[in-house]
Amino acid sequence: MVGAQAHDERVTAPGKPAKRGPVQVPYELFLAVRYLRFHRGRTFLSVITLISTAGMIVGTAALVIALSLMAGFVDDVRRRIYSGSAHLTLMSVDQARFDDAERLIHTTLSVRGVRHAAPVLYTPAMLTLADLGSPSYAEVHAIDPVEHAGVILDAPSETNPFEPLSASTHSGRDGIVLGKNLALRMGVVRGDLVQVLAPQVTLTPWAPVPRSRVFEVVGTYQSDHFQEDSLRAYVGLPAARKLLRAQGKVSWVEVRLDDLRQLEPMKNRLGEELGPAWLVVDLIEQNQDLFKALNTEKLALFLAIGLIVAVAALNIVSTLILMVTDKVKEIGTLSAMGARPRGIAVVFMLQGIVIGVVGAATGLLLGSSVVTWLDRYRLIQLNPDVYYLSYLPFLLRPLDLAFVGGIALLISFLATIYPAFKAARLDPVEAIRHE
Repeated sequence: MVGAQAHDERVTAPGKPAKRGPVQVPYELFLAVRYLRFHRGRTFLSVITLISTAGMIVGTAALVIALSLMAGFVDDVRRRIYSGSAHLTLMSVDQARFDDAERLIHTTLSVRGVRHAAPVLYTPAMLTLADLGSPSYAEVHAIDPVEHAGVILDAPSETNPFEPLSASTHSGRDGIVLGKNLALRMGVVRGDLVQVLAPQVTLTPWAPVPRSRVFEVVGTYQSDHFQEDSLRAYVGLPAARKLLRAQGKVSWVEVRLDDLRQLEPMKNRLGEELGPAWLVVDLIEQNQDLFKALNTEKLALFLAIGLIVAVAALNIVSTLILMVTDKVKEIGTLSAMGARPRGIAVVFMLQGIVIGVVGAATGLLLGSSVVTWLDRYRLIQLNPDVYYLSYLPFLLRPLDLAFVGGIALLISFLATIYPAFKAARLDPVEAIRHE
């Protein structure tokens, strides 16, 4: 006792730091890590453990790459939709075409946060070359060339692609601007004559005659939105009103905001300002079918790649079952020394969790590195003549990383339940006598 007291006094003497004993590690964690270490004579079990960890690494990395690929596609599509498109569209609830668009535009521009607004008169139509008669479907938008440029251009200094609609043509006819892909599909160039056939008829004494008008191609329009370039055709408002006999009418008013990040609040504010007679639609709602399709593809890809993680979890189950079988005597000894069944179960659960943590962390790091490398250097190139992309885009999002890591850890934990339960149910006497 004297020696112990002297020792205590020496340790706690004033002016000298007290000596700290070794860090106490729970025996469950100590045994779990020890069982996972490479042991001579148990090479097979160690190799199985490495395979389980490698499976978790590969599965996690594959999920990160797959989700980053789909996120890159969705982000690219969203960016292309945002570029060259109106942020909000104002339509009448009970009229397909309405009058007094000037008053609606004036009220809209009075709302703080609205940058520009312009009218649009819309009609579907069939376009044919005046001399060849090759038909092609198009969505004809009748616009004011100057006002509409303020709606779709990000900066006033950008070149207005609709300016040729305001100039006189060589043939003396009204001009038409075609989407680049639409012009390629029809095989037309600037100066060609195109006949626009509207889905409306004029009654004559002999038979109904479809309304049509010949326009001269004065230019093409290219945006980042492939669908618009394949279907859109733009003409001046006066010419379209003559064709459709819709004097003073428009189909909707397109709006551009100062800040696209305020899309939802501005949509609600305009809805309150204009009243129930007007419908405010944002560009996300207009393309919701496309986004739904992309999200469905993302889910299907996640489920398919997620099978790799499921297979890795089965490897963890088999590894822990083999470990329990190999450590039967040790389990019996622990039970005889006073270890509770719960503690023995925790030992093997921690083994699976350690495999999951190491595999998930390494897989997240590997997947993130691969994604960053592929996107930065654009290594997967595509043929722009076949695809609208020149390379595969990847987007690494922290939320996806957290989701994949959480899924990997959850699956690893679930994989440990049965082997741990089996180890906890072993009879101590029978375990010690096990050969």
